[in-house]
Amino acid sequence: MSNFLNKVIVVTGGYRGNGLAIVKKFLSKNAKVYSLDINFKKTRVINKNLTELKVNLEKYNEIKKAVNFIKKKEKKIDVLVNNAGISLRLPKKNISNYWNKTLAINLTAPYWLSLLCLPLLKRTKESNIVNITSLNGKIAMSNNPAYNASKGGLTALTFSLAMDFAKYKIRVNGVSPGYIKTNMTKKSYNNTAQYKKRVSRMMLGSYGTPEDVANTVLFLSSPEAKYINSTEVVVDGGLLKKGI
Repeated sequence: MSNFLNKVIVVTGGYRGNGLAIVKKFLSKNAKVYSLDINFKKTRVINKNLTELKVNLEKYNEIKKAVNFIKKKEKKIDVLVNNAGISLRLPKKNISNYWNKTLAINLTAPYWLSLLCLPLLKRTKESNIVNITSLNGKIAMSNNPAYNASKGGLTALTFSLAMDFAKYKIRVNGVSPGYIKTNMTKKSYNNTAQYKKRVSRMMLGSYGTPEDVANTVLFLSSPEAKYINSTEVVVDGGLLKKGI
């Protein structure tokens, strides 16, 4: 697969899980990566190719500040990966906070970032955006309507931005993971009964890994995928399409 030497990549939610795997994958291909996450204790340059930016993605001003920081350092952005996402337990009280926080991070932040990064994305001929959506934007997951709605909305946003940004030769695609072994899924992974129930629905019979997601993101970001636009690649071991 293509070398990403001299390419500038922005990844949200790069502290752990799929995001960290995506960051590592691009670094292994010699890219320069800016990783945005609220879990970083402070903004720091890890090495010449990785800068970690502490950003609260619920706050527009913090997102704008991060993009301005990158703008001062770089002349362009080649790839934006909107990976950050949360899944909260549906509370018995304070439903509005649960709903607003989930949509702010999972759906609104990708929109803001896409618009704020657009001037830098337009400066290269091969730029693209990859949004990490979810199977739960297509099939229901019980007791988490905000997550389902936000991921379904992110899929729709992906297609909408692909239409609007095509005139700039900016591709916009989605990667839709199924059950991936991350911190978000560790509860079901470590519960024997839940694990068996979930893998029984998968053609391949196992959870995926963050590297499976990262490899798909890398491909969609590469010149090899130059004619792929406004699509969503499902990475789920065959869960979505499994029949009886």
